[in-house]
Amino acid sequence: MIEDPTALYRVRDGAYAADLLIAAVAEFDLFSWLDRHGPVTADELCAAMGWAARPADVLLTLAAAHRLIDRDLVDQDRVSATELARQHLVGGSRYDLRAYYSSLRERPAVGEFVQILRTDAPAAWASASTRDAAGDWSGRLDDVEFARRITAAMDARGAFLGPALSEVVVDLDGVRLLDIGGSSGSYAAALIEGRPQMSAAVFERSPVDRAARTLLEERGLDRRIEVIAGDMFSDPLPGGFDTHLFSQVLHDWDRDRVEALVEASFAALEPGGRLLDHDTHVDEAKTGPLPVAEYSALLMHSTPGKCWSIGELTEIVRAAGFVDIEHRTSAADRGVLIARKPG
Repeated sequence: MIEDPTALYRVRDGAYAADLLIAAVAEFDLFSWLDRHGPVTADELCAAMGWAARPADVLLTLAAAHRLIDRDLVDQDRVSATELARQHLVGGSRYDLRAYYSSLRERPAVGEFVQILRTDAPAAWASASTRDAAGDWSGRLDDVEFARRITAAMDARGAFLGPALSEVVVDLDGVRLLDIGGSSGSYAAALIEGRPQMSAAVFERSPVDRAARTLLEERGLDRRIEVIAGDMFSDPLPGGFDTHLFSQVLHDWDRDRVEALVEASFAALEPGGRLLDHDTHVDEAKTGPLPVAEYSALLMHSTPGKCWSIGELTEIVRAAGFVDIEHRTSAADRGVLIARKPG
């Protein structure tokens, strides 16, 4: 029997969350400000603090998940400090912990988050300081060694998550699956296992496509899973597939590019086909779950993306033309949003 590794995923995925909260307390004194001015809208808060919308949204989700703010999406995303925040993170309280948090403000990632909140420009992947780490993380995939490490990381993550996804999306017999941005092909491999009538292809950019071919050949799956080289942003998605899978792909990108990928999927899918977005999803109220809010801090730090909420994704896929939208829970804080292209 396989032991549940959820706690281990959470250690890695939540590695940056504390630094984001420290930045909010030590640099911006967020909760004292909210105590004086709240409730305010997220836009008003951003204007006052000089924050960009995306990193601010991630911070507010994290603070809500820690019960430090009350968040009302219905009322213009209005936020206010909770009693927990007022007692422990606001100036003048007998139990004020701001100095305790500020003692760690020199951590490198705290400073990085300060800049990200102000500029919306991601920091280097894993806070790397070498010249090779400069620039956008996805651009580093042109480096064969970096692409190999990232592919190995995604492959390791998928060993448990892939079979768990397969147990949730059971009606796949006979379909043709395109795993878009599928890295090593581990999710496609998990989904075709035990489904002899199913076929799959991985759509990946170079040089990741070469790593995928090697891994699939080593596992004896190269005859069942094709690897198609292409850039999902600049090349048309291959036709002839009735199921598209984005597995932990959309969380790396900003809303404009997420919308572009969903629209490209809708255009390329066969009528009646389905879109599967397997990912860590924030709840519709953007108040958690806490492990997902913590993971979103890591993604916001190092990519142009974040953990998208179920509500945001529903809005995006519906606008693209998809119907019959539902969300199913998977494993290790993951889930799958499923949508269908009308037949």
